[in-house]
Amino acid sequence: MNPKKLLPGALACCLLSGAPAAADINVIPRPAQIARDADAAGVALGASHIIVCADAALGRVYADTLFERTGLRLPVHPAAATAAGRPVIAVDCASLSTDSHVAHPEGYALAVAADGAVRVEASARAGAFYALQTLAQLAARDGDGDAARVTLPVVRIHDSPRFRWRGVLLDEGRHFFGPAAVKRLLDSMALYKFNTLHWHLTDDQGWRMEIKKYPRLTQTGAWRVSSPTPGNRDLPDGVPHGGYYTQDEIREIVAYARQRAITVIPEVEIPGHSSAALAAYPGYGNTDIPGYAPAVQTTMGVKPYIYAPKEETFRFLRDVLDEVCALFPDSPYIHIGGDEAPKTQWKASPFAQKVIRENDLKDEFGLQSWFIRRVEKHLNSRGRRIVGWDEIQEGGLSPTATMMVWRDWKWARLAIEKGNDVVMTPHSHCYIDYAESVEGLPDDPYYEHIGIKRSGNRPPRLLPLEKVYQFEPIPEGTPPEREKQVIGCQANLWGEYLFDWNRAEYNLYPRLFAMAEVAWSPKAARDWPSFQERLPAALRRLDQIQANYRRPDGAPARPRARE
Repeated sequence: MNPKKLLPGALACCLLSGAPAAADINVIPRPAQIARDADAAGVALGASHIIVCADAALGRVYADTLFERTGLRLPVHPAAATAAGRPVIAVDCASLSTDSHVAHPEGYALAVAADGAVRVEASARAGAFYALQTLAQLAARDGDGDAARVTLPVVRIHDSPRFRWRGVLLDEGRHFFGPAAVKRLLDSMALYKFNTLHWHLTDDQGWRMEIKKYPRLTQTGAWRVSSPTPGNRDLPDGVPHGGYYTQDEIREIVAYARQRAITVIPEVEIPGHSSAALAAYPGYGNTDIPGYAPAVQTTMGVKPYIYAPKEETFRFLRDVLDEVCALFPDSPYIHIGGDEAPKTQWKASPFAQKVIRENDLKDEFGLQSWFIRRVEKHLNSRGRRIVGWDEIQEGGLSPTATMMVWRDWKWARLAIEKGNDVVMTPHSHCYIDYAESVEGLPDDPYYEHIGIKRSGNRPPRLLPLEKVYQFEPIPEGTPPEREKQVIGCQANLWGEYLFDWNRAEYNLYPRLFAMAEVAWSPKAARDWPSFQERLPAALRRLDQIQANYRRPDGAPARPRARE
């Protein structure tokens, strides 16, 4: 693309397409191409402006975001004829431009002119939405009260994402946060151009999703009698914990995400991490083993309970997954877990051993692959594909499965060689439930982290902000023609020691901003010093919405949840 096409008339600009420059703008993730007059004064964005957008819902989402950031509320009109000479933010989300960024379904072009006019071009709604999120970040509020002034830089931006899966995992199997927290996360994801919420809704410690045909999944499976005591993981706190999402609440959250260009992908753990489900319906487990007594687990970690390979178990799972598919109509994928499934119960089960023999399976790992393929066949018949953690390759990897790599990069290379798509989320760079640093970490059990013991000689498990930012999702040595099989990456927020949403936000921010830039921006445009310069503006937004986050010295912005 010719950069000169970005520039109006004789505008003297600085073009950014990689190296940082003084003309950079406070936007995360950093756009692919920016043309800006660094010497031009910002143009005023005021009450006389209107948003002209044929998609009224899209316009309203932007208007709400702008109001949250600046206090400025702009009206939304469907057509320019209603503008009557007023300055316009014009949104064209069906542009036929051949520009490579605009033609991308999530790409856009954005221009702010010196006369205050703003134009957005995109070939699809998602691209227009992301342009408006960029515009919301560009808006700067100077001063307070009635004298405050909202300005935009004179700038042109052409932008599109590097990866098509830009995800955040929210684990609620361990702690239930509720609809308000999920919507708060979705708002933040939208502003920073994430497009996938991986919603982890079932685990040993709780089942969080209403299934009409099997009501005990939530009546029994959503509740545990106690949790580990903060600061002493071996001591039960004696406090019941639980909660779940009704089907109406799930539909509302999925619709809320859809308006923000986010697809919600549910995870239903199969075949392991199944204690809560089996506590509700024990007949679907390995009832023929000694001491079989499933319960909703009150401690964290890997548990032995695993579904039995019975026909009645597969009928149960088909019924559950049919309701899941209906609740998440936008998602091309259903995540089936597949991780951390101990084989001890299958080894001890005469019935499981009989299934292995009758199906000429090598061992219990072969049984897991056989089990998952049966589930996959059913989901394929419903028009869905499976995605699972990298253990799904144990015993053989289905050629149509997408692998989510979390343990070792070698599993990514294996899947890529076989032709499978992968989502890169290695714990070394993407597990933001790890502490960023022990320095500045509050000496308060509320801020306990997985991988850190207050006593003992084990080195702590840490993930600093800069390490997240330096993450390169495409494994080294991947042939160029296979790079497209790396469909994206995601940050994972596991919930074992996140006791409420205030506590969760301390781990989310600011590392979520770093992952946003990894997932969206061209590799050449990523620059750590530039990111550090743009980060304070993102932190000020968190202060505006009274969010918790880790300050540079390690201290929490809001040490405890609001009463």
